Amino acid sequence: MIRRLQLALSAAVRALKQSKWLRSFYVKVFMSFLLTCAIFFVSLVAFWNYYFTDLVYKDKIELLSSRSEEVVKLLSSQEEGSLSVRELKLGVRLIGRSFTGFVWVVDENGTLDSSTNDSPNTVIPKTLDAPFMWALRGESGHTIVPKLDEKSPDTSFLVYYKPTAVNDKRYIIFMLLPVSEISSAISAFRLNLLLPLVFSLLAVAFILLLISRRLAGPLRRMNLAAEAMTQGDFTVRVPVQSKDEFGSLARSFNVMVDQLQQWEDTRKEFLATVSHELRSPLTTLRGLIVALSDKLVPEDQVDRYLAICHGEVLRLQRLVTDLLDLARIQNGGGEERLERVRLEEKVGEVLEVVSTRLHEKRLELRTMLPAAGTRPLVCTLDPDRFVQILQNLLYNAIQFTPEGGTIRLSLQQRGDEAEIIVADTGIGMDEEQLSRIWERFYKADQSRGLHTEGTGLGLTIVKHLVSAMKGTIQADSRKGEGTTFTVRFPLVKPDPRR
Repeated sequence: MIRRLQLALSAAVRALKQSKWLRSFYVKVFMSFLLTCAIFFVSLVAFWNYYFTDLVYKDKIELLSSRSEEVVKLLSSQEEGSLSVRELKLGVRLIGRSFTGFVWVVDENGTLDSSTNDSPNTVIPKTLDAPFMWALRGESGHTIVPKLDEKSPDTSFLVYYKPTAVNDKRYIIFMLLPVSEISSAISAFRLNLLLPLVFSLLAVAFILLLISRRLAGPLRRMNLAAEAMTQGDFTVRVPVQSKDEFGSLARSFNVMVDQLQQWEDTRKEFLATVSHELRSPLTTLRGLIVALSDKLVPEDQVDRYLAICHGEVLRLQRLVTDLLDLARIQNGGGEERLERVRLEEKVGEVLEVVSTRLHEKRLELRTMLPAAGTRPLVCTLDPDRFVQILQNLLYNAIQFTPEGGTIRLSLQQRGDEAEIIVADTGIGMDEEQLSRIWERFYKADQSRGLHTEGTGLGLTIVKHLVSAMKGTIQADSRKGEGTTFTVRFPLVKPDPRR
C-alpha cells in the first residue's frame, strides 16, 4: 500500500513538473515572490521565537536568583533566633509559590533540611546529583532536568542552584520551576506572533497574485497575438494599459505588427503586380504565336507580328533583369566595388550614350558642368552603378518629354556634396503621383493612358542605389511643367598635403 502511494505521489510530482501551468511566467513570478515572502516571514518567526524564549528564560533565571537571596536571608534569620522554624517553613513555601515552583534547602550530605521541608531527611533525586556537585564546588547556576522522580516522568524543571553557609553550616539552595510554566508563556507568545504573520502572508499572497497577473498579463496577451500572427492574422493588437516598460513593450509590439502587416500587404501586392506584368506579355505572345501557327495572319503582316513578339520578349527580359537587379541591390550588391570616381568623366560617358535617343526625339540638351581647370568633383562610388543611376534618370526624362522639349543636366559642388540635377520640360506629375514614384511597378503614365516601355522598377532601383552609396535623391514636379530630380553624394575630402 505504501509503495503504491509513493508511486502515485511520484507520478503527481512528474505531472506537475511537466505541466504547462507551472512553466508559465505568471506562476513563476508569483511563486518566486511568494517564496521570498515566506522565507522572510519564517526567518522573522524564528528570530522572534529565539529572542523571546531566551528573554523568558533569562527573566525566570533572574527571578529564581533573587528569590534564592531571600531564602538565604530567611536561613540567617532563623539561625540568629529571630525567626522560628515554623515561620521559616512558611516563608520558604511562600517564596516557592511566588514563582509557581518550590524550594529545596539541602545540606552538604544531599538530604533535605528538616527546618524548611515537610519531608526531612529525604535524599535529593539522582537527576540533581550533577548540579549538587557543582554547588559543592562553590558554583551557582542553572540547568534543566528532564524529571525529578518517577512520580513526574513527563515534567521537566528549570533548576537554579546556589551554595550558601550559615554559621559555618553549608547549604545548597535548589529553586525548581516546572518548564511547563515557561512553555505556556512561550506558546501564548508564538500563537500571538504566528496568527498575525499568517494573515499577513495570506494578504501578501493575494497582493502578489494581483501584481503577478498584472505583470504577466501583457506578456500573455502578446503570446496570444503572436500565435494568431503565425496563423496569418495580422489584425490582432495588444492593448496598451500602462506607461511603464510593459506598456512600452506593448506599443513596440503593435508597431512591429503594423510593420509586418504592411510588409505582408506589400508582398501580396508585389506578387500580384509581378503576375500581372508577366501575364500581359505572355498572353500577347501566346495569342500571336497561335495566330501565326494557324496561318491567320496575312503574309504581308507576318514580319510586323514577329516584331511585336520580339518587343514583348524584350519587355519580359527587361522585367526579369530589373527584378534581379533590384534584389541584388536590396541585398547590398551595390556596395561591392566602391572606388574614387571623377563625376565629370562619367557624366560625359553617359551623355555620349544617350545622345542618339535625344536626337531621335528631337530634344534639346542643356548641360552645366564645372569649368575647365577647377578641382574635379570626386566621390566614393560604384562607377557602374553611378552610370546606371544617371542613365535611368535621363531615359526617364527622355521618355516623358514630348518632341521639341528640353532636358537640363547640371553637375556642381554644393558644400561638402556633389549635386547632380536632371530636369525636363515634360508632362510632370501631381502630388499624389509624385509621392508614389519610388514604389515598385508604379507607372505615373498609366493614369494618362500613355504607352511606355518601362517596367516600373527604374526609379525604385535608382532610390536603392543612391541610398546604398550614402547619397540622397529627391524629386520635384508640376503637372504640365516637368520634373526635376536632384541627387547628392558626399565628396572625397582633398588631401591637405597636396
